[in-house]
Amino acid sequence: MNRIDYNTLMLSPSNYKAILTIALILAMMCGCSSKELHNQNLPQANLPPAFKDTDNNYWWRCQFKIVWPENSRLNWGMDLLLAHSVISPILQNHNEDISYWRFHRRAARDNAGHQFSFIFFSKPETAANIYGEIKQSSIVQQALEANLVERVITGDPNKPRFPHIEDTSDPNWPKDIQKNWPSFIMGVSSLWLGLINEAMQESTDEQRNINLLLDEYREVDAQITQMWRNEGQHALLHHLSAVFGYNPLFVRKMITF
Repeated sequence: MNRIDYNTLMLSPSNYKAILTIALILAMMCGCSSKELHNQNLPQANLPPAFKDTDNNYWWRCQFKIVWPENSRLNWGMDLLLAHSVISPILQNHNEDISYWRFHRRAARDNAGHQFSFIFFSKPETAANIYGEIKQSSIVQQALEANLVERVITGDPNKPRFPHIEDTSDPNWPKDIQKNWPSFIMGVSSLWLGLINEAMQESTDEQRNINLLLDEYREVDAQITQMWRNEGQHALLHHLSAVFGYNPLFVRKMITF
């Protein structure tokens, strides 16, 4: 075994000063890197707004008004068909151009009725391209012709209105939650879309009649509903609680999750 000459490990004053100088330079570089992170455009990562470059980004919405005749059951499967067959390809095509996105589903016997919405945060030119792709979608055209979708409602890319990350959050929430909630709901929407995609892996016939395709999405909706019922408590609610340290929360009224 070679002997260690400890004298060679001792630093002279000049060597010590040089190493200290190098260490200070590296520390300054690391500090600059962490600050510059806030100026980088990182749309692929589900990061808080402070870590993204969202200049000239606005909120946009595409609403699908789904036909819901009186005395008929809700056609929830249509939401899945639109999310997976129409919006999923758009998310892939514009992955680098969308800072935040989410789905919104609602149905009530009122003027709005049954609507499925795709909401996203991007530049106006991206919104214009996305709206164009949605309107040209063969699935959307078939849905309109088959009277499954009444109309498609989009914004005007020439008239952006909502430039702040919190602009489409609930205004009754604290401001900090309004600003950071889009990260949370994008993750939830991505999970839901992923479950649809997993269930549709065996589906390869894209030319089938839209009503037959819709039947398949209805079956997938039933599967995901069962998964939510059986696994949601632990996989979702429990782990959400864990992130907040298992602290109790107020439930102010009876609700159906």
